[in-house]
Amino acid sequence: MTPSQRTTPLILVGTTLIVTSAIVAFQWQRRRRGRASGGAPTSASASASGAAVAYESLIGNTPMVYLPTLSAKIHRHVYVKMESFNPGGTGKDRAALGMIRAAEQANQLPPPYSKTSCSVVTGDLESSSEPLDASILQAVQRSRTGGLVVEGTSGSTGIALATLCASRGHACLVVLPDDQATEKQIILKTLAAVVHVVPNAAISNPNHYVNVARRLAQRAAECGIPAVFMDQFENPANYAVHYSQTGPEVYRQCPKLDAFCMSSGTGGTLAGVGCYLKEISARTATTITIALVDPPGSSLYHKIQHGIAYAPQQKERNLKRHRYDTLAEGIGLDRVTHNLAIGLQSIDQAVQVTDQEAVDMAHWLLQAEGLWVGSSSAMNVVGAVRTALDLPLDSRVVTMICDAGQRHVTRFWNRDFIISWGLQWPGDHERIPECLQSIGA
Repeated sequence: MTPSQRTTPLILVGTTLIVTSAIVAFQWQRRRRGRASGGAPTSASASASGAAVAYESLIGNTPMVYLPTLSAKIHRHVYVKMESFNPGGTGKDRAALGMIRAAEQANQLPPPYSKTSCSVVTGDLESSSEPLDASILQAVQRSRTGGLVVEGTSGSTGIALATLCASRGHACLVVLPDDQATEKQIILKTLAAVVHVVPNAAISNPNHYVNVARRLAQRAAECGIPAVFMDQFENPANYAVHYSQTGPEVYRQCPKLDAFCMSSGTGGTLAGVGCYLKEISARTATTITIALVDPPGSSLYHKIQHGIAYAPQQKERNLKRHRYDTLAEGIGLDRVTHNLAIGLQSIDQAVQVTDQEAVDMAHWLLQAEGLWVGSSSAMNVVGAVRTALDLPLDSRVVTMICDAGQRHVTRFWNRDFIISWGLQWPGDHERIPECLQSIGA
């Protein structure tokens, strides 16, 4: 083992402590401001069923941070909204809470916050030998309300749902593709969610994690269980929370922005924020560019640029085969989801980012700005740079830090894993992100 390899764990531990301390300090300051104003819950956290629990009261109103070193390099102003400062570590907290509340209000789930035990319906699950039935039974036996939340997720939405279900009393069953970092499975299980892992596949494959989750929810409902498939990709409550909350926050924190860009997972954040900002642009007679950031293997870049949802990785391939086209987790799609479709007309352009660019930018950000970010966040920042360079000097561009590096230690921040993908590890020799090379950064 080389000296650099021996010091890597120490660096990661030290950085984790720094990031954790920063998060704790921020949350403490936010709570102190809340107490000073009387402690009333914000519109983002107020519960239709009563006062929000502690976790829910911390969702939203995340800070926006200026990147001075990067901005100086490109002579444009780059800001990042720290969605990683939500209590669950990602912006998925927003959509998860919105979708659960919508399901409760529609009586698809029992009322939350049950403090007493309830009878749990299991139907014929106990006598079944089917693996799917076993997962449903294991999950519903943990429910305090009798309700069951089911979702297919790359991890972050599942973690948010699991935490919210723990406090609201519902059981949580998460279907996870097998190309996600191991730590996500560990976190989900720690939060008492039942995790059902399937091979990654295209959406046309019946064994795609979203399709499996849908079948699980349908099967549970057939057994008389109040079960709901969250369906984050198609659920309009996802878009709605970003249009009504995240978009206004972005504009309030950077009222003179010239562009907003980010990648698309479900499409809810990009569409919601994009539509809100376009309405602001029309009302104020200003120009705000909305840009999609897309990883390898996703068809959305061509959808935005050419009107056809297609990616070269789909050539000479049966879409029912497993898909491992990018190391970025939770972003890039084979299709246009309902959430993305709502805001499709608000997106002006798209930017493609390679895996190597994302790896290089992540390491550069850690050294230049002190930010330890995950794969999608690194891609977002590359996209912000490319978008900014097409704008006049001193323009302002905003993007999202979706999550921090803690959830990516076994993949995106693992030297052996990166090299196994045929990529170069920046720690072995100095690497400058390609988007910065032309300006001598």
